[in-house]
Amino acid sequence: MAKSKIIKDLANGAIDTQTALKRTKVLLQELDNEDVLEWINCEIEGYSNDSEVPNYRKIDGRLYGSYFKGSMASHMTHNHVPLPLGNMPDETREAILITDITQGIEALKCMVFDNGEGDTKSLVKTLPADIYPYIAKCNNDPYMIITSASVELNRPQLLNIFSKIESILLDILFYLEKQFGNLDELDIDTDSKNEEELEEIVNHIQVIIYNDHSVSIGDDNRIKDSTISSEINT
Repeated sequence: MAKSKIIKDLANGAIDTQTALKRTKVLLQELDNEDVLEWINCEIEGYSNDSEVPNYRKIDGRLYGSYFKGSMASHMTHNHVPLPLGNMPDETREAILITDITQGIEALKCMVFDNGEGDTKSLVKTLPADIYPYIAKCNNDPYMIITSASVELNRPQLLNIFSKIESILLDILFYLEKQFGNLDELDIDTDSKNEEELEEIVNHIQVIIYNDHSVSIGDDNRIKDSTISSEINT
């Protein structure tokens, strides 16, 4: 059987991630399963504060900042240099350095890519000033006066978000094609399957989507509500 156009278009890069998500959503609507649709809606519209962010959207970064050491009258200034975190607890360190990317895929594309020519922009998470003294304290340096601090996000990991989503979509589409035949009409005949078969299909798609989403929430909600969590800037 010839491959469905949506599969060939996505595999060849003929359509973008947003378009592929929307077309796949049309197909998945027929299965009428909230868990399956929740993932695809979050990828299109963005993840809310109550949504579980998948691991591929948790991005590492490096902390940079400017500070001076000494008195106001006599001091050395350091501008945009890596800031050490000293003896900071691991949980707080991760809250600072790891950022949940919650934007919908089209908004993220606009943030990451510049001027439509494939150039990428740096994304930074600016830290609030009230955490600066704590960073200095973790370095056991009372003479360290931080004037700015931000986390520069790992660009390859950001770009990998698009690849990961497209890989999941291809797996879903291959499976739907295997179960229902050609997908060119963006329609699947659920009447051709009995209730047990449809349940098995839904379960398989859930495994495809959520298999890598083993996110440990822990104190994540508390961290999000703390002063450490900040806005992402381009």
